Amino acid sequence: MTDRMVYRPAPMRSRFIKAVCLIKRLVLGLPVLFVLSLITFDWHFFTFTVVGIHDPARALYSISDWLLVALFHVSLSLLLVSYIRCVITSSAVRLNPIPDLDFATRMQLIDTTKTRTSRVSGKEEAGRMRNTRNSNGSTDLTSNSMHDDDAAYCEQFPRCRRCHQLKPRRAHHCSVCGECILKMDHHCPWLGNCVGLRNYKYFLLFIFYAVMTIGIYAVRVFPIVYALLNPSSVRGQRSDLHRKVSGLEAIVCVITMSFGVTLIFFLGFHLVLVLMAKTTIELAEMHGIRSPYSQGYQKNWEAVFGKTRLLWCLPIDTLQETGYDYVLNDRDTALSDPEIGAFRI
Repeated sequence: MTDRMVYRPAPMRSRFIKAVCLIKRLVLGLPVLFVLSLITFDWHFFTFTVVGIHDPARALYSISDWLLVALFHVSLSLLLVSYIRCVITSSAVRLNPIPDLDFATRMQLIDTTKTRTSRVSGKEEAGRMRNTRNSNGSTDLTSNSMHDDDAAYCEQFPRCRRCHQLKPRRAHHCSVCGECILKMDHHCPWLGNCVGLRNYKYFLLFIFYAVMTIGIYAVRVFPIVYALLNPSSVRGQRSDLHRKVSGLEAIVCVITMSFGVTLIFFLGFHLVLVLMAKTTIELAEMHGIRSPYSQGYQKNWEAVFGKTRLLWCLPIDTLQETGYDYVLNDRDTALSDPEIGAFRI
């Protein structure tokens, strides 16, 4: 009898469960479809109705108009890329396994987690876990080539009681997604996805470019919508452009600009969280307490956006963290005891 873990395949789900999961995915995808439809509608309205780029009689003669239109399309393109990447990028523990870390880093992590206890009875199983990598990057649970430091490194992580995945620091279980998310911030219904470690930068860039795009959009659209909603304030007859705008288009424009105002405050809130090295969940759990993961404003910012400044505003993966390598500050290490409860995982 060897000490290898016995592989037990997951039970096959019935057709009913598969159908329920499919319906759930479709329902979660409806807000995403709404956002994409709203973006498409606003782009068409701005480009063809307001600017009239297809109409020779309303050609753009001033440089400022050309710059405004060009800036709008560049900002809108970055918005779409950021949004799509945020939707399709998962921060689930299941899809982001333990990386290959050097021996010194693993020992540092183990030393700072000695006060933690496992939340499930499978600690012995984790101690025998083999964390070697296959050629495809997956974790091999049956290899005997793991050293004692690898076993200790795996043993430090508890397992989630609901999804039975590893649950490192700052990971939380999402009841909507049904699995644990690395550095989970919140579940966003407008994304149909959890905002976490892997897509937090894309989420912030999406909000930033949404605010910028709506701001450019409002410069040209707001006077038209205002004239439609307040005809008594407009002297003389309306222009042909005002007559072409329908009531539905005016309502959608008002909704879009309302989203823009809301996103300004939302963006400011999350930028403050980045500088504080906290997530939305941690803000509620550590209210009034300094984050034990804070390394200073600059390093906190670089932990999300990377060290290369030219890539800060681009929806490109510049993540330095792995989701498994969080080390508490020396002054906060004592507070990591789960019995205190201030810094729960």
